[in-house]
Amino acid sequence: MLLELNVEDFALIDKLSLEFSPGLNIVTGETGAGKSILLDAVSLLLGARAEKEMIRTGKDAARVEGVFEIANLPQAKELCIEAGIDVSEGVLILTREISLEGRSRCWVNTRPSTVTFFYELGKRMVDLHGQHAHQSLLYSENHLRLLDNFGGLPLEEAKHDYLRLYDQWQNLKRQLTKLLEAKENRQKRKELLEFQLNEILTANLLQEEEALLEQEKERLKNADALYTLSFSASEILSKDGFETIEILDPMRQVVENLKKLARIDDKTASFSEEAEDCLYRLEDLARDLKNYAENVEFNPSRLDAVEERLYLIEKLKRKYTCTSIEELLQFAASQEKELSTLIDDDKKTGTLDTDIQVIAAQLGEAGERLTGLREETFLRIKKGVERELKSLMMENAKLECRFERQEDPQGIPAFGSSYLPHMGGLENIEFLFSANIGEEPKSLSKIASGGEISRLMLAFKLILAGSDQIPTLIFDEIDAGIGGRTGQAIAEKLTGIANYHQVLCVTHLPQIAAMADRHFYIEKKEEQNRTVTRMTQLEETQKSVEVARMLSGDNSESTLLHANEMLKKAADFKAEVKGTR
Repeated sequence: MLLELNVEDFALIDKLSLEFSPGLNIVTGETGAGKSILLDAVSLLLGARAEKEMIRTGKDAARVEGVFEIANLPQAKELCIEAGIDVSEGVLILTREISLEGRSRCWVNTRPSTVTFFYELGKRMVDLHGQHAHQSLLYSENHLRLLDNFGGLPLEEAKHDYLRLYDQWQNLKRQLTKLLEAKENRQKRKELLEFQLNEILTANLLQEEEALLEQEKERLKNADALYTLSFSASEILSKDGFETIEILDPMRQVVENLKKLARIDDKTASFSEEAEDCLYRLEDLARDLKNYAENVEFNPSRLDAVEERLYLIEKLKRKYTCTSIEELLQFAASQEKELSTLIDDDKKTGTLDTDIQVIAAQLGEAGERLTGLREETFLRIKKGVERELKSLMMENAKLECRFERQEDPQGIPAFGSSYLPHMGGLENIEFLFSANIGEEPKSLSKIASGGEISRLMLAFKLILAGSDQIPTLIFDEIDAGIGGRTGQAIAEKLTGIANYHQVLCVTHLPQIAAMADRHFYIEKKEEQNRTVTRMTQLEETQKSVEVARMLSGDNSESTLLHANEMLKKAADFKAEVKGTR
C-alpha cells in the first residue's frame, strides 16, 4: 500500500507531501490543474521512463519519493530479499531523482537501485490503469496468475501436484540428457579403462613379487661366484681335496685333549664342552656349504625370464606413474570402480527412459486435471466480469479465454496428443475481449478505448478483489466520456474494490468523488510570478463544496444541498458495503 508520496521540483510542483489511506483516495480539480502530474510522479516509482523536461524550470533536479507498506505482500518481499534488501520492518522507501544531464538515479531504503528493479517491484505493488502503460491485466503473462488466484484451493492443490510432477519430469530429463550428451566420452573412457585394467590384471602382479625377483636375479647373475665361494669354504672345512689344510681334524684333536684334561681337573669340563660345540657347528657349516654349492642354480633362461618380468613391472609403474606394485594394484582398483560406474550409467539410461515415460503419463493426467479446473474457473470469471460490465453500461461486452497448447513429439501425453509442458501447466492462456455485438474478441492490449479498458479493469478487479494480491490500484481515465447512471455504477464499483484494495482515483465525476475515504483537491496557483500546482486534503466540510463545484460549477445553496445529499447517500452505501465484507 502507498502510504506517502513526496515530490520536489517536478513539473509545476515545487514541493508536495501527501499521505494516503486504505480505501478510496480521490483526486479532483479543475481541468488543466495538473492532476496527471501526480500520476506521472507515481509512474516514476513504478519504473516509467524519466525525461529531463519533467524537472521544474530553473531547478537542477527533480525528486520523487514513495513510502510503501509491504508487510503483507510476499511477492514484493521475496524480490527484495533476493536483492539483499532488508524488509524486516515491512516498509519500503523508493526514491527517484532526475537531473538536467538526463541521468536518473534510484534508491530503495537508501540503497542504490535500478529502474529495472523499480519496474519489477512496481508490478507487484501497484496497478495503474488509464492512459499509462503500467496495467497488469494488459499483459497476457499475468492472466494465468489471475485465473489461478481466483480458482481457490482445488485449483491450488491441482497446480501443486502438477508442479511436483513437472519438477520430477524435468529432473529426470536433465539426468538423461546429461548421460546422453556424455555417452561418446563415456564410451571412450570405458575403452581406456578396460585396456588399462586388462594390461595390469593380465600381469597377475603380487605385492611382494618385485623384491623376491630382484633377489632371484642377483643369485642367477652371480651363480658362478656363489658356487665357487660356498664350495671352496666347504672343502677347506672338510679337508676333501685340500689335504694340506686341516681345520676339522685339529679341532677334533683339541676336543679329545680337553676331555682328557677334564678327567684330571673337573674344573675344565666347560672347555671341552665349548670345543665340542664348536666342532659340531663347524661340521654343520661344512655340510650346509656343500649342500648350498651343490644346489646353486646355473639357469640363463630363468635369468632372462626374471629380468623380463622385472622389466614388465617397471614399465607398468612408469606408465601409470606408480612407485610400487601396491600402488599399481590400488590404481587398478580405482579404475575398476570407475568402469563399474560408467557401466551403471549406461544401464541407468534405459531405466531413466522408463521412469520418464511413467512420470510423463502422470504429468499429463495432472495437466489435464489442472486445465479442466482452469476452464471451470474461467467460466466463473467470465460470468462475473460480463455481469459487472452490464452494470457499467456495457451490455454487449463479451470476455473469452484462449487456451493454447504446443504440440511436441518430445512432450507428454495429454488430450489424445503430445504437448510440451511448462512450469505453469500444459497451456498458455490469454483473455480476449469484445465490447460490441459483431466484433471479434481481441487481446486486451489491442482495445483502443481508454474508457472500455478502464471499465473492463474495474470489472475484473471487482470479481478478483478477494484473490488479487496487488494492493494498490490507480485509475486515471476510469470515467472518460461517462456520466449519469454509468458514473454512479462506477462509483459504487470503485467503492466495492476499495473494500479490498487501496484505490487512488483521479476523476471529474461527482458521484465518484462523493465516495472518497480521503479526498484531495489539486489546483494551479500563481506565486511570486510562477505557476505552481498545489494539492491539499479536504476536510469533511470542504468535500461538499468540491462536489458542488463538480456538479454545476458553482456553490449555490441548491447545489450544496444536492452535494450534501450525494455525500450522505455515499456514506450509507459505503457503510453497507463494509458491512457485507
